Amino acid sequence: MDKTTLNQVQIRLAFVATCIEATARTLGQSYQEVYARLKRLDVIENYIYPHYNVLHTESRENVVQDIIGLMNEWEAKA
Repeated sequence: MDKTTLNQVQIRLAFVATCIEATARTLGQSYQEVYARLKRLDVIENYIYPHYNVLHTESRENVVQDIIGLMNEWEAKA
């Protein structure tokens, strides 16, 4: 494998970062705020990362709307 080739973990982590940045942009918040919120709710570990295979096939807009809806739903339950 070439040293410039990304492995699956790196690809998934890059996708998570993209989700965080796009969600932050949509919400008009910093990526640090959105990351903290996602981490507190375990959205990264329990939704984005494990559902990568499905989520990465969706449009960025759909993924962001899913994440925002999920955050709101999980915060309402907390």
